[in-house]
Amino acid sequence: MITMIVMRWIARISIAVLTVVLTAGQQKTDLESFELIWSTLRSEYWDASMAKLDWQAIHEQYLHELKAAKDTEQARAVMSRMMHRLPSSHLAIIPGWAYDRADTPASTPASTSAASQRGNDVGEGVTGLTAGLIAHQVVVESVDADSGAAKAGVHPGWIIESVDGKSTRDLLRSLGEASLIPDIVEQWLSGPPRSTVSVSFTASGKTVVRSIERETPPGELAQFGNLPPERIRIERRKLEDGVGYIRLNLFLDPLLGMPEMEKAIEEFRSAPGIVLDLRNNPGGIGAMAMGISGWFVAKDGLRLGTMTSRDSTTNFIINPRLHPYQGRLAILVNAGSASTSTGGTTTLVNEPASNRRASSSASLRSLFTRSEGPLGVLPGAITSTATPAALAAR
Repeated sequence: MITMIVMRWIARISIAVLTVVLTAGQQKTDLESFELIWSTLRSEYWDASMAKLDWQAIHEQYLHELKAAKDTEQARAVMSRMMHRLPSSHLAIIPGWAYDRADTPASTPASTSAASQRGNDVGEGVTGLTAGLIAHQVVVESVDADSGAAKAGVHPGWIIESVDGKSTRDLLRSLGEASLIPDIVEQWLSGPPRSTVSVSFTASGKTVVRSIERETPPGELAQFGNLPPERIRIERRKLEDGVGYIRLNLFLDPLLGMPEMEKAIEEFRSAPGIVLDLRNNPGGIGAMAMGISGWFVAKDGLRLGTMTSRDSTTNFIINPRLHPYQGRLAILVNAGSASTSTGGTTTLVNEPASNRRASSSASLRSLFTRSEGPLGVLPGAITSTATPAALAAR
């Protein structure tokens, strides 16, 4: 199991606009994109045998299909089908336009625009709303108090239709990797502080348009390897009945994250239960999950998973703390949770009750009053079975 976001083999295709009919220039771009994806996978995919597939024959097969494509959407679908002949959960094609922002100058070279600039501006502003997915719709999952979105009257449960004219429905059709969509939409929403972004919503069946002012975001900037800088947010507070709540948006920057997690565990050590919120956490440094899991598991030798590359194999072993938390634990995940977030969750879910005491109840109150059962993984407000209306009601 690959547990590091850095292992996402993502081919980012620089396509400036979507066209209905392929022009000669677009056909050339699609062909170059196809060759880039095929050759990158050949040289970088973790299994050098390419899952025992004849990768050259696959090239010829899908090249023929690509040349028959009538538009960019069909061409990208051919590339996606070729790519997914390889068994992996960390493969996606992200069209360049998905990461373009309205505030990026048109003259900016492709190599430095969009995704490569993502997060590099320390003064980047945000709206304060968190996007999520429900039933193949992009929705407002939460709104930070006193944020630009809150001041504009945006509410959880509203469906996000477009951001400065960019359609979320087009994004959903073009991108098959669901866990990436909330992140892309939030990048659309980002821009210079004190600038505004126009967002079209559907609320109770009616179209609502709001102009939202961006503000300087909370959190510390962190960078790992060749990944763009990301803002790390660790939130903790007490819920009803003294239950502890911890939210972690990324498994990055251990020097910041691990001490903050330790403070949270110490603060909630006597709490009847802890909610660990990993919604919209796309993963990060897999090794961090080993240390974090150690605050909730007492048994030695448990493994979160294995990361395999062409050159090495790494086992992610949980490091139990001397005095782990002994109360109940609930983990919140959604469609935006991936990689390290879901790998650690799966392991803790399967941990026997004798090693990890919690409950499988979907009710927080009963979760923290029962004494037996496996760990309960609660999807929270955002799940594939929830509805925008139900979220708004909460």
